[in-house]
Amino acid sequence: MKDLIILVADLDTENVLRGLLPRLEHVYGTSPFSFDIRRHINRDPGCLNESVDFLRPFATQYHHALIVFDKEGSGKEDLTREAIESIVENALSGNGWSVENIAAIVTNPEIENWVWVNSVSMSKELNWNESKALYAWLEENGWRNEKASKPTRPKEALEAVLRKTKKPRSASIYKNIAKNVSFLKCEDPAFLKLIDKMKSWFGKSVE
Repeated sequence: MKDLIILVADLDTENVLRGLLPRLEHVYGTSPFSFDIRRHINRDPGCLNESVDFLRPFATQYHHALIVFDKEGSGKEDLTREAIESIVENALSGNGWSVENIAAIVTNPEIENWVWVNSVSMSKELNWNESKALYAWLEENGWRNEKASKPTRPKEALEAVLRKTKKPRSASIYKNIAKNVSFLKCEDPAFLKLIDKMKSWFGKSVE
């Protein structure tokens, strides 16, 4: 059987994971693992409401299943991130998957919250060449509260920066940031859950 099947809502999320997951062996000390990614045609609501049917054929092909989608746009914005994750995990459990082998990761509000890391690498990827530091510009223009580690509206803030730098928006930006910036200080709860799951599933055994 293969290691991991991942269901995502869109290409941006897919690219973040393609940039991030291969780094875990070196950054977090996991064992090497393989993964395949599929996108749901119905995006966030599809991941929330149709993951059972989508992933059922993969239950005999993969050891683990991961579902990653945004809270915003899911149709359950009134619920907490944890409550939405529980809905998906409870639905999958007993429908071909063992509860210990599945995880739902709901980004709040969107995957762009993971992309925002205050680093030289990110500024370079966004073609930021202004005299004012990127995070200072975000605060000055109302995209970030003082001392906050992330913009209040991460997707809109990213789009504002790209307009400022005249860099075309593309999913490859997400992959490049995920491949190059340091996430060691990231405190986003959904991101930390992802890392904990990967270490739990693929942590190196102690002999």
